[in-house]
Order: sequence, then C-alpha cells, then structure tokens
Amino acid sequence: MSAPIFVPAGAGVDSPGGDVAPPVPAAIQLPRLAAIMVSGADARAYLQGQLTADLDTLSSNRVQLACCNSPQGRVQAVFWLLERSDGIALVLPSSMVDGAVVRLRKYVLRAKAKIEPAKQLQLGVLPRSALPADVTLPDAGSHREIAGVSYFTLPGVDDAMVLGSLSGGADAAREHQWHLSQVRAGLPQVYPETHEAFVAQMLNIDLLGGISFEKGCYTGQEIIARAHFRGTVKRRMFLFHSTGAVPAPGTRVLAGEQHAGDVVDAVATEDGCDILAVISLAQINAPLHVDGQTALLTRVPMPYAVE
Repeated sequence: MSAPIFVPAGAGVDSPGGDVAPPVPAAIQLPRLAAIMVSGADARAYLQGQLTADLDTLSSNRVQLACCNSPQGRVQAVFWLLERSDGIALVLPSSMVDGAVVRLRKYVLRAKAKIEPAKQLQLGVLPRSALPADVTLPDAGSHREIAGVSYFTLPGVDDAMVLGSLSGGADAAREHQWHLSQVRAGLPQVYPETHEAFVAQMLNIDLLGGISFEKGCYTGQEIIARAHFRGTVKRRMFLFHSTGAVPAPGTRVLAGEQHAGDVVDAVATEDGCDILAVISLAQINAPLHVDGQTALLTRVPMPYAVE
C-alpha cells in the first residue's frame, strides 16, 4: 500500500484554540466506526451521571474509555471519549450508534445536552509517521484537535486514529489490519449481539482505566461497584487464537459441553482467527473451544495483565 497522501484541506485555517491547521492527511476511513456528539452547557455533567468514567477528569489532550449500562449493570455500549471544541465525541461501532443515541437521550429531561450522531465526521487510521509535523501524540491515550480534526492514540495500538471530515476513502484490507490490532491489544467492544451481555469488569474496562470507583452515582453503578468492592468478578476477557472460523460476537465458548464464556470480538488471521472472549475464571485453564467448532483455543498474552 502506498503512503498516505497529504492534501491541503484545512491548511492555514485557525482552529478554535488558535492553532494553525497543518495539511490534513488522507487517512484510510474506518466505516465500522462512527461517533456520537454530545454538546451543550450540561453535556459533561449529564454524561457524568451516565458513564462509568469520571468526566471531571476528561481533558482535551487525553482519550478516555467509558461505557454506559443498564440499571442492572449490564454494558449497553463502550465508548472512547474525546473532548473537542464542538462537544464531547463518543467513538463506537457504527452498528451501535442509533441504539446508543436513544439510550443516552433517555434521561436528558431538562439537561441542556444535545445528543446526535456525528454524521459530518468520519473515523480514520494512519501511521503515526504520517501525522502532521506539529501534531504530537506522545503516548497511548493522547489526543490533539486542530481545526476540527482530532488525532488520537489507543492503548496497545501503534497506528494513530483520526476523527474529522476526511477526504480519504475506505480500504477493506487496511480496516481489517486495524481491527486485528484492536483485538490483539485487548480493547473491548460491544455489538448488537452482545448488548447487555456483560458487566463492565468482565470486559476489563476497569483494568483499562474506564471505571471510576470514587465518582458519584451513574446508571448501573451499584452492581459495578459491588462486584469491585466485594471481589466477585468471576469472569474476565482474555485473548485466544484459533485455527477455526471467525465466530460472531456472542457465540458461546465451551469447556467440553459446559458453557464457559462468550465471544466479545474476533478477526481473521492467516491461519484462523484471534478471539477476545469473556471466560469464567474457574474454567480458564480448561480446554476451550467455540461452540460448533472442534479447534481448541490457545490463550495469547495481552499488553496488560488480567488477574
């Protein structure tokens, strides 16, 4: 694949923060991702009462993982949060946008918060070496916005991501490579098939800094906090390799004939697939296989430790 082409879109335009926008790289678009924009005077306060992360600590130069939950503590959507000049962007799978917008609007009532799909913005990916010269992303979880374009990084992933009005097209092979990097980094996601299937700790959202146990109340907090303080997290997400076919999210993982867990995400590799799955800690060392397949799963280390 040829190197990303730099185009002059936005060049020389002052951003709301006073920065002069460099040329915007023609990042490869990721149609499987989209964003929701939450704006208005009460946007931060409203999200504080809905998401697991502490919105009071969200800053314009950091990315924040969070999720929203049912009153029973079941994860309804997983987000990467970006504080931008036009509001707070919530990055999630495209297939989850409509349902998440309905869910987030449910409790707005009189709050001055507008929640809309960010249809004017696209998600993209590019090598860090292709970032504009004055965009510095020093470590995982960094964020920089220039002239309405957000550049950011995620834990365990080498490439940078972009949120903005992008001129580059999509590329199925490049999107597949990006998806593989997310799975191998152990980054959780929820899809329509796994909506309300897991509690946040099962997806390791606490291990990735996406849950605050000191903030005030939010929907589902009681269940999530109880699991934390009583040490009752009995399932965790692990990474596996299989020589079998790619299973859909929500597919059961079995130990013999017993239900041991469920697939969170999976992506094809040259010799099979890599799988993120939530597995019972009591069965993590048992021979595991995906329901309907005979290939045994091989556990693979992730960039962060799982207890």
